[in-house]
Amino acid sequence: MWLRDRCADDVACCGRAGLTDRTGQSGAALVAVLAILMLVSVIGLGLVLTTSLEPAIASANEASLSSAYAAEAGLAIAIHELSGIADWNLVLSGQVRSAILQSSADLRLPLPDGRQADAGSLTNLANCGHTAPCTNAELDAFTTDRPWGPNNPRWQVFGHGRLDRLVPGDSTPPPCEAIVWVGDDPAELDGDPLRDSQPAPDGTRRPGAGVIVLRAEGFGIRAAHRVVTVTVSRSPAGGRPPLVVAWREVRSP
Repeated sequence: MWLRDRCADDVACCGRAGLTDRTGQSGAALVAVLAILMLVSVIGLGLVLTTSLEPAIASANEASLSSAYAAEAGLAIAIHELSGIADWNLVLSGQVRSAILQSSADLRLPLPDGRQADAGSLTNLANCGHTAPCTNAELDAFTTDRPWGPNNPRWQVFGHGRLDRLVPGDSTPPPCEAIVWVGDDPAELDGDPLRDSQPAPDGTRRPGAGVIVLRAEGFGIRAAHRVVTVTVSRSPAGGRPPLVVAWREVRSP
């Protein structure tokens, strides 16, 4: 009798213990399942975001490259034209401009993304860092971007245009606008940024003589904007394209 009661008690205890163990295991399994579901949800959300962002990133990168290529193409056109201009002082003073790019007095630039830019404001930004007209003191100031003082280049617009419209045929490049400026080489320490110095009477070439600087800004879709400067030297052989002395991409303003 005692043995039967003890066994019954053991069975009841074992049953309760088994029920408790199973309940604890079920709770742990539920937590594990929820954690896995959350992890899978996060991974799925990441994949969705990556899939949706990749085309936008690729498009923005393509627009940025197009604006850089537009700036370089504008520089190539200007360098080609400089080879046929005997007196670069006429270019530095703004009396002679591009025959290929637009050089009209109306310098409103229709940008590829539908905006418009004012060439005068862009010129002021390049010369003194703001869109308002520059004073002589600002043009000759020693700054981080223009550390040459009175020999700072005074940028003159050489030409501008929608380069994608200059390419004939059906396979035109992406929409891009370029504007090109010219300025005297700041290594020429004569304090006259509107005139290129001439060789010395004995034929010795002064520093900066026959050397000018070109600046180009390219604009693409999605507000893409790149700035490139090139220093060129007149070729010793007349009629040949100027020699590229230095090339630099400038941080966009």
